[in-house]
Amino acid sequence: MKVGGATAPISLLAVLAALLVSCASTPATASVTPLPFPFPRTATYWLEQNEIPAVDELARYDLVVIDSEWGHRLDRAEFERLRALNPDIVLLAYVNLIDYRPELGSAGYYADRYALWQFRDSTTSTFPEEWLARTARGARVSEWPDTVMANLADTGPRIDGQTYPEYAARWVVDQVWSTGLWDGVFLDVWGDRIFGASHTRWDVDGDGDDDPEDRIYGPDGPWERGVTSAEQIMRQAMPGAILVGNGERTLRDELLDGRVFESFADPGAGRDPASDIDGYAAAAASDGHRQPGLAMNINVRRAQAGSPDEYRNARFFLTATLLQDGFWAPMGQHYGELAYYDELDGGGLGPGYLGAPLVTNPAPERLDEPFDDGVGVVAPDVVRRDFDHGIVLNNAGPVAQTVDLGGTFRRLTGRQDPATNDGSLATSVTLPPRDGLVLLR
Repeated sequence: MKVGGATAPISLLAVLAALLVSCASTPATASVTPLPFPFPRTATYWLEQNEIPAVDELARYDLVVIDSEWGHRLDRAEFERLRALNPDIVLLAYVNLIDYRPELGSAGYYADRYALWQFRDSTTSTFPEEWLARTARGARVSEWPDTVMANLADTGPRIDGQTYPEYAARWVVDQVWSTGLWDGVFLDVWGDRIFGASHTRWDVDGDGDDDPEDRIYGPDGPWERGVTSAEQIMRQAMPGAILVGNGERTLRDELLDGRVFESFADPGAGRDPASDIDGYAAAAASDGHRQPGLAMNINVRRAQAGSPDEYRNARFFLTATLLQDGFWAPMGQHYGELAYYDELDGGGLGPGYLGAPLVTNPAPERLDEPFDDGVGVVAPDVVRRDFDHGIVLNNAGPVAQTVDLGGTFRRLTGRQDPATNDGSLATSVTLPPRDGLVLLR
């Protein structure tokens, strides 16, 4: 492992690289694909700019996403200490290549953004206006308050011999990856289309006419070609980097390692749980991502802290994530508050206490078929998946279901919700609607 210079840390990457050979001739849905992590796979998604958790708190998680700015602001020794505490930890640098802010704070505080958006001081930028999304009448297009959307389409103008997608991708390579601090990059707002854009018609190619969405987005459209070209540049220059996209991005040609789902399966955010679980399982099992892939689900707390609803939601989101091979990132009320639950370490049993699943990387259809050989449906809307040291049950339906376990299992012994995790033995359980349960062998 090298933390200085331009060589990325390779604790996990060495494992992933070795897996590329073994997976090259194996379909992504095969159950023989080896896994670099036991389960549950845990993550956190920290975007607070003013402070960062203590290193020993971050070290509890398998996967940590923090803003690439911390590579400039946090002492390199802290990165070394983090990896010493958790040698297998995966560190992803958060990067947003879409949202240009008309002004920034100090250069020291926003060193990366100063470089990306070419600020000379907090309000003066030389970033080419031609690379920002505009309507034919000159109105700026925005997808987030107080920002302007950059134009990732390949039909945008070439400035100094390059389009914006090419420039942005090379910036990631030269300014973020080159620090040697990261295992990969988390690309925010990275999708086949931008759903939150303030204008549905805008001048994507700068010809003076506004283009409808079907001429901006879609297969082989200018936006798709631009995003793909950026991914190709990053993958070629960073062959060992973990690259994940946070958006409705189609995974193809093994350019990205996987996708991120925010507010995963959360009806409180207007999400349909069954649809989200299906989409997550399909993306994680697809053959479009670099093998063995990396999926990540993020949820904030929407119930009162310490309430039964909070713990029920946590069990539901975690067990839904455990139906495939992804990482779950529980957060507090926002992305600047950590969260941790008994189910993440088994109430003190330790990280990865469930071990490996009996069926790895299950195909999405397995979640709709009767239970067999370690995964499948055991009651209406209830899916079970078996691991070396336990099982998980997930009820995405609207009513409670009683499940015969086919043997004797033990509930976790927890501190947060002892009414559920009381350490008792069970041969059957009744699972409330939109709830989940982890049981030990």
